[in-house]
Amino acid sequence: MSPETGKHFIRVRVVKHLPLGLGVELENGQHGIVRIREISWKSEITSNWRNNFKIGWTGQAVSISSKKDQLREFSLRLVENDPWDDLPDDFDKDEVLEGVVTGVTVYGAFIELPGGLTGLLHHSTLPTWVKTPPLELFWPGDRVRVCIGSVSREERHIGLVLPPIAAPPQDGSTAQELNEGWSEEAAGSDDLSNLLDSDLPSQNILIVEDEPEQAEATATWLRLVRQHVHIVENAEKALDYLDKFQPDIAMVDVGLPVMDGARLARKILDSWPKIKVVSTTDWARAGDMMDMLEELQTRGVELLSKPYLFRELVETLQRIQSGERAAPAEQARDSAIESRIKLTQVPGLKINRSIQLLLQQCRRQLDYELAVLFELDPVHRTVAIYDRAGDGYLDKNAAASLIFSPVRDVAEDRASVEMEEIQPHDRDRFSYLLEMFPNFLSCIGVPVPAQLQLNYALFMLDRRAHKIPNEQKIYAEAMALAMGAALEQENFKEKSVLLQRTALIGHLTRGMVHEINNLVGPLSSKLYNLQANLKQLEQNPQQANLQEARNQLISSELVEIQKNVQKIITTSRIFGNIAARGPNRVLRVDEIVRETIHLLTDLGNRSHVTIVFSPPEQLLIIRSQVSVLEQVLLNVILNATQQIVELRPDTGGWLHVWIEPPMTKNGGKFFRILIEDIGPGIHASLWERIFEPGYTTRVDGSGIGLYISRNLLEAIGGRMIVLRSNILGGTTFALEIPSHL
Repeated sequence: MSPETGKHFIRVRVVKHLPLGLGVELENGQHGIVRIREISWKSEITSNWRNNFKIGWTGQAVSISSKKDQLREFSLRLVENDPWDDLPDDFDKDEVLEGVVTGVTVYGAFIELPGGLTGLLHHSTLPTWVKTPPLELFWPGDRVRVCIGSVSREERHIGLVLPPIAAPPQDGSTAQELNEGWSEEAAGSDDLSNLLDSDLPSQNILIVEDEPEQAEATATWLRLVRQHVHIVENAEKALDYLDKFQPDIAMVDVGLPVMDGARLARKILDSWPKIKVVSTTDWARAGDMMDMLEELQTRGVELLSKPYLFRELVETLQRIQSGERAAPAEQARDSAIESRIKLTQVPGLKINRSIQLLLQQCRRQLDYELAVLFELDPVHRTVAIYDRAGDGYLDKNAAASLIFSPVRDVAEDRASVEMEEIQPHDRDRFSYLLEMFPNFLSCIGVPVPAQLQLNYALFMLDRRAHKIPNEQKIYAEAMALAMGAALEQENFKEKSVLLQRTALIGHLTRGMVHEINNLVGPLSSKLYNLQANLKQLEQNPQQANLQEARNQLISSELVEIQKNVQKIITTSRIFGNIAARGPNRVLRVDEIVRETIHLLTDLGNRSHVTIVFSPPEQLLIIRSQVSVLEQVLLNVILNATQQIVELRPDTGGWLHVWIEPPMTKNGGKFFRILIEDIGPGIHASLWERIFEPGYTTRVDGSGIGLYISRNLLEAIGGRMIVLRSNILGGTTFALEIPSHL
């Protein structure tokens, strides 16, 4: 026994490497098991546990189960440190902790707290305004702010509760620690978040499980990592399904009725050898069926022990994926193709950059002197050079005559042109193209497929003769297709920005009309009062200092009238900024934020949402587009307000906007505008997906607001990320903006 902790340590020796951990032997000859997750608190040790704990290794362990008729379980990590030892007897029930969801059931969520302990947030402790059941509300990997409500050391149970809703900031100071998350890794540094973002291929998975809750929980987790799932409850139905459809993976519970899962696994391996099999079992059955499970393991079957963690499930899929990788020769060939062109990079680049890279790639691959993308205006019948790659001379003045050249045929009629070597009788046809690029001998011209107002054509030009095999034409057509996709994507972005700006104007119109009506109404009254008071003065001509009294009356009334007129002008000007995209100009960032919040005052009042702004301590002046900043701020604040209303329609909530001082990153100066709300929060696996076009979590959402906002910021050299988010605890968005003049 350890004198420091009072724990009873048992010396064990590793005698076997089992699929899910270490088979160990005690000094008295008894046998037991150490699960992988009980080997160490350190992931670098558990990830390579077979090498770190070779057969014959001896050391201390702690018994964690001794139920009769079950294989004993031991823990090595509890020898290193037991988090229960660090839990004080008199814990603070008001302390708010940030935990990570590790499992979800119908009765609540298991949440891992800092230090390694796991507690249960029972559904009965959730506030009355939470209407969503736990299985839908919480996903593995989500972050949740909780407080410790109760502790049972005997049962090693921690009961968790949600903290009360925080009050809005009163003095504008920042209460949250927001220095973390500056890099991309901060938006998902947790292990479980990374697993949710893992690039697993979508596969068809059959779950054979007779416990409905277990089957549904596993299916939910698998769907979170984009897997297609079908569930059956016994071996008979599984075999009927397999006769018609063959999934990529079959997850089979060992303890099935009638035909057990081990025999079903054997049947699948014999009849459908291409299907990967995963056997799931509890340790009670594992102890009875160890030999059979070992046999399945030798045939490539993965084993999962219940209750298994989400991490273990995903890691199992990753191991299966790695076993299906291409052979080295095929990998080398695929890498060579990838090194020549990565079309997947195109959507993430700015339009000019992506077109230029595609032109350069096409020119190098086909070995032509010039690659040119032409655009044709079918209304005005003009041709222009959109972009080019290569060092050859081009006379741009000759572009005006290209409407009479093969460029028109390719761009407008969609007729490809291949000329291996221009002959004398071809020179008339290519005369205008020769004026632009003198003495070229060969060319390939292919149309760029794009549903746009302008037509486009890709031309490869060279002063050398070229053989043009069919493969080169196909390659040029593929590059033209990629250019068309890039052009259409840019067109979609521009139209989406306009559409979303129009939608924002619609949201703001009611507030602007309400604001102006509140200002115009008193104007009429003040003018009437001024007129009546002046008339009263005129009716008393004997009054001393009549002129002075008249001047004072006019001055005092006109000041109030002028204030209201100025407010109307200001409101109209702010509203006008969002309605039209303007050029870059010098602006005060805090004024832009104030103006944006001003536009949303009516919406906030109607929604019972308080918008708090903490101005920066130092004046921040930049050169940028007012409309871009206001549109992004409006969209994020509007979205946060709508989320709060959807979560708590009766009580509402608040959101807080503040500005961090400029800082230097990668040689440039940036500042951040942070927007924190107390809305429903965002699932950790969706922190990037919410920026995809068309993705929305609201029934009435368009799915383009955040996508457009991120693209608008990237267009001016900035970016937008989810800095942090907690389920039922709100989200903080960070808008990173260049601070140059």
